[in-house]
Amino acid sequence: MAKAETIDFPYMNDQQGKYIKDGVTNGNTHNYDYGNVAGVSFDSEGYVNYDNKAYVKKSVKENAEKQGLFDVTLDVKGNDINPPRDIDLVFVIDFSSTMSGEKLQNTQNAVHQFLTSIAEVLQEGHVRVGLVCYNRNLYSTQTFSTDVNYLDDFLVNGAKSQSGTFTQKGLIEAERMFTEDGRGDAEHMLVHIGDGSANRSYIPAPDAVEYPNNGELIDYNGYHTSTYHEDFQTDSPLYHTTSAGSDTNGIVASKNVINDDTLGSVMKLKKSGVICYSVGVAPSGRGEYIAKNISSNPSGYYTIDENLEGLAEVFKNLQNNILKTIPNGTITDPMGEGILLQGSGNFTEQNYKLQGWRKDSNGVWQEAPDLVQDIKVTEANQTISVSSIALGSDERITLSYQVRIDTENSDFKGDSWYLCNGRTTLDPNKSGEELDFPIPSIKAPKISLDVEKVWENIDKNQTPDSIEFIVTRQQVTSETWTSSDIIKLTKEEGFKQEYKTLEVNAQNVDLPLYNNNGDDFTYQVEEIKVSDEFQSTVTQNGNKFTIKNTFIGTTTEPPTTTEPPTTTEPPTTTEPPTTTEPPTTTEPPTTTEPPTTTEPPTTTEPPTTTEPPMTTEPPTTESSTTTGSSSEITNLTSNEDTKRDSKHLPNAGEKVTKTALVGLFFIILALIFVFARKFMLKNKEKK
Repeated sequence: MAKAETIDFPYMNDQQGKYIKDGVTNGNTHNYDYGNVAGVSFDSEGYVNYDNKAYVKKSVKENAEKQGLFDVTLDVKGNDINPPRDIDLVFVIDFSSTMSGEKLQNTQNAVHQFLTSIAEVLQEGHVRVGLVCYNRNLYSTQTFSTDVNYLDDFLVNGAKSQSGTFTQKGLIEAERMFTEDGRGDAEHMLVHIGDGSANRSYIPAPDAVEYPNNGELIDYNGYHTSTYHEDFQTDSPLYHTTSAGSDTNGIVASKNVINDDTLGSVMKLKKSGVICYSVGVAPSGRGEYIAKNISSNPSGYYTIDENLEGLAEVFKNLQNNILKTIPNGTITDPMGEGILLQGSGNFTEQNYKLQGWRKDSNGVWQEAPDLVQDIKVTEANQTISVSSIALGSDERITLSYQVRIDTENSDFKGDSWYLCNGRTTLDPNKSGEELDFPIPSIKAPKISLDVEKVWENIDKNQTPDSIEFIVTRQQVTSETWTSSDIIKLTKEEGFKQEYKTLEVNAQNVDLPLYNNNGDDFTYQVEEIKVSDEFQSTVTQNGNKFTIKNTFIGTTTEPPTTTEPPTTTEPPTTTEPPTTTEPPTTTEPPTTTEPPTTTEPPTTTEPPTTTEPPMTTEPPTTESSTTTGSSSEITNLTSNEDTKRDSKHLPNAGEKVTKTALVGLFFIILALIFVFARKFMLKNKEKK
């Protein structure tokens, strides 16, 4: 069937975002205007019509239960091949000694089911079938037939299981049938069923051309073919074999020779236009090498277990190829930029809904689970793949899943259209044909923040020229920004501004309404670098924020009036350094000088010699030798200082001053002593 030409749908990319040109907007969704676009073919239900081969739609709608969630639906219809294709089909089946019992029965049943499923096109003559069975011998219908009973009987009675696997003999017989009895205007198809482990082959003709393998034959499991022949001595009794036997016509050759000979005949079939399918029956490594290379393309190769229980399913795919316009379809559906697929990374049936539909006799779509039982849905890296789609006339599948816009991303653009997907395509038969879906768009709202600064207890002329604040947001679900850069609000702006964007890491960002779960963000404003002269408070009403600064000034600051040092700093006599100075109690002149013992004034003076407290009393008692009132004041002041601040320590300057005073005190005392001595000596002389 000829390939359909895809449609290159036009898209816009402007200030409104990215969206399909010929679309219809509904709220936060924008869908293709199905059925109403000039120059595009639609069917009666508004589907984009690809040459009556495939019909596609893709749409999006907002989820009714959760904001920010969108339901995307892929919708595909198939058709019957009409008129039916003319096909000449040959089954080439391995009937070696292992093909017996249950295996043989399963093969016969699968072929019968297939023939029954295409009975209508067989009767009409659009499809004809030939059968070839091989082991060491060959069994063939010789020509094509449309008689189901005849073909069934041949498989039961016309072929016998024996030893030997002469795969090439079966392939060459199929080639002969196509050449001698095939219709020139019909498609030629071949289906090979076997384990691929050929052990016999023909000997190349003497003048056979040796062709290089330019990649047509693919390496598998360590096997490789460098060159091959296409012409062989099929009339000669001689042949290649992998092991010597009683048959003297067998010429022992390596397995690689058998491989190359067999695949040479495969290449000749393919070059003549035959479409080849291959069913590997529990193949060995070597068997897989041959079986895979029999197939015209990878999608035409199937593997089944040794009992051939999966053969019926293979034939069902073959039936679809014969009857349906989408016999083995694949959808590739990547997410768009900035789109989050729900369930990505663990995309299970909980994350999507796959349904099959079939029209009843009244033309009403009814659910048809059988249409989706073989379909596979997978996801990797936010790309959905849907495979094994088989749809004929009045058959349809839908796949629904959910997406969100990544509103937490710094590149998010609010109220701007985002394409839900990248290029989304349908390949009806895994042949490289890509038919495009129109891509819908979605958008998410953004907000703005109103911030106003008000002042209290201060004249307008005395307010600062600007203030600084930041905006924070909560309810984030990913690694994203939670705090803006510093924002300046100025007197020039009247201390009032609306912010539609914010700077975050030196990048302007929009402010989405909700996060990646659809929960509203919580935005907050916080003033920074507030002067001690002001008390700052923030009130919020929706997205409006008022920052109030109340002037409290410096008049209420008490430290300067109550600081002890400025009002009660006492004389230096109370400082601890003087308590350790012992000179006044240990000065020997006043206690040992004889004159003082005879002279009444000095002998009766008790303070410096006989009063014990003088030796243990702190510095305040030392002062008492000169002035009692001074001692009282000093003690009171010292006690008061201790109460106010028990942790107060003198500074270095205080130590120096007090030490100097003590030194001066001793000098004066020494002078008094000298003058007193002179005075006593003079009195003595007079006497």
